[in-house]
Amino acid sequence: MKFIYKIALSLSAVMLVFMAVWGVFFFRVMVAEVNDETDVMLEEYSQDIILRWLSGVNIPSTDNGTNNTYYVREVSSDYADSRPRIIYEDTDIWLASENEYEPARVRRQIFMDSDSRYFELTVAVPTFERQDLIVSLLWSMIVLYLVLLVSVLAITVAVIMYNMRPFNALMKWLDSYIPGKKNAPVPSDTDIVEFRKLAEAVQSAADRFERQYDQQKQFISNASHELQTPLAVCSGRLEMLLDSPGLSEEQARELVKMHRTLQDLIRLNRTLLLMSKIENGQFLESEAADLGRILKDNAGMFDEVYAHKGIRAVFREKGRFVVKINGQLASVLVNNLLKNAYFHSPADSEIEIDVSENGFGISNPGEAPLDGTKIFTRFYQENSRKEGSTGLGLALVKTVCDSYGLSVDYEYDGRHRFTVRK
Repeated sequence: MKFIYKIALSLSAVMLVFMAVWGVFFFRVMVAEVNDETDVMLEEYSQDIILRWLSGVNIPSTDNGTNNTYYVREVSSDYADSRPRIIYEDTDIWLASENEYEPARVRRQIFMDSDSRYFELTVAVPTFERQDLIVSLLWSMIVLYLVLLVSVLAITVAVIMYNMRPFNALMKWLDSYIPGKKNAPVPSDTDIVEFRKLAEAVQSAADRFERQYDQQKQFISNASHELQTPLAVCSGRLEMLLDSPGLSEEQARELVKMHRTLQDLIRLNRTLLLMSKIENGQFLESEAADLGRILKDNAGMFDEVYAHKGIRAVFREKGRFVVKINGQLASVLVNNLLKNAYFHSPADSEIEIDVSENGFGISNPGEAPLDGTKIFTRFYQENSRKEGSTGLGLALVKTVCDSYGLSVDYEYDGRHRFTVRK
């Protein structure tokens, strides 16, 4: 998960809880305020009725035909003494105008007239209008809080992304960084101290890595180059010993084994030297090479070599795959993929070669998939190493492809399939 998304989710969770608590509190305060306003209205309404009653104005104690209802009834002194003078409560009342019971806010007040008689005034206001107001208030608050939440999140994310631009530039540089190639300097154009220190640390690490990488390549190149002569001398002397008269059969077998092992070492040394030259950019000459034609010619040669095993190639060409590449490296690329397919195929099987204008694919039968994350690693082999294999063939293919902007991919669909594309 990206850092900005993590911040947005965390901020959303915190704000949602905070605003929910605040919303409940604010809603309760608003409802209490509505109730207070209703009670104030009932109080004023009651005082007006009592004043009219005490002044001798005839006020009927029946429904007045509106939603507001009032009743006045005489009560005993014992009843008046046993109850509070003013009571507020929520109950159901009968509304003649609606011809049904409705929930209402009720105020009951006991008062005494000039003749020392006690009366109880009941004033009621239906609460369905208040409920509608509360529901409208609730939905308005929900919409307001959602809009506020989204707005705060959007502004926060925008501000964070704006200030994270140096970090994003650094991540983009790291994604484009290729060891051993000419890379742009680490972007450090920022006034944020932490990001500037991070950029300086990355630049220092990259410089140190480049020095180590160059030293490693130089060591492999020098070692491989220096080993060529002694390896060739050893191979020649073993061949001379094999031609010596009076050599016993057992001695000859041991010398053949030594010679075969030495040839493997020579091939390994040549491959390492070739890879070092490719990485050092020593193959400067490039030409437009038709890799499809090279595949077809070399597949015919491999068919002859592996004819004793009954392995043959099926060639399908839908277009010409032309790439600007060094001619020697084009042959290295094609031959290593072909050799890998022929070498690891069972007897009496087919190698499928498909060529189009965008790339080519080579597939051979196999019982189980390989580890696609490791097969292009140097010296990696899925099982025990077979005789004649250096474990560098596919690594060499990857090196050539990387040097000329090509991609090489592996997939398994019942057959091992290697695809090279522009």
